[in-house]
Amino acid sequence: MTKLFRTGLTALAILLSGAAGAADLSKVALPPAPDLPALYSWTGFYAGLQSGYAWGDSRVRMSAPGGAFAPVSFRVGADSAFGGAHAGFNYQLGGIVLGVEGDVEALNNRSRLDGIGLSARVSQDWQGSARARLGLAFDRWMVYGTGGVSFTEYERRIFAPGAGFGERLTSARTGWNVGAGVNFAFTDHLILGAEYRYTDFGRNRFASSGAFPGLSGSQELSSHSARASVAYKF
Repeated sequence: MTKLFRTGLTALAILLSGAAGAADLSKVALPPAPDLPALYSWTGFYAGLQSGYAWGDSRVRMSAPGGAFAPVSFRVGADSAFGGAHAGFNYQLGGIVLGVEGDVEALNNRSRLDGIGLSARVSQDWQGSARARLGLAFDRWMVYGTGGVSFTEYERRIFAPGAGFGERLTSARTGWNVGAGVNFAFTDHLILGAEYRYTDFGRNRFASSGAFPGLSGSQELSSHSARASVAYKF
């Protein structure tokens, strides 16, 4: 009986010491979990500069009644370097980024035709656009599609070298564009970008205002472009 009692006391002491050790372990403070870096937010206004190169193959066709000159057709190259400025606003919803952007660019697009009895020059000095953007954000990277309205103005100079007179015709055009690009937030405020865009101004018809009676023509205007950009996010 005494031996059994002693065995019970020993077991009780072991259980009590184990419980006390567990209580002591529960009081040990674990180190706090490290804070995860916050994901980059694309929401906000931005403005910046861009430059690039445009290329394409449009054509001008001209004719006059009564055989004043044979109908002519010549290529208007859209090949030109350009540079300009842009501004926009993004709003981020989870991984989706909604945005609007506008830009204006200067370029030096020149084409010419020297035919029999008639010479022509076509020039384009500027272009602009207003577009919507839909992006998918991966922290500091964003890929997006874009599309909207494009604006430009073409100038056509037509000369009759033998007669010694000419005429200047200008035409403002509105078209559409679509493209895709990628942005990278190099810092919290500095955003780098690259973009491809296709622009189409459709078929533009024009006619002489008096120097060349009956002269009329049309021009099909479209181009591809690639641009790089840098912007500041406010």
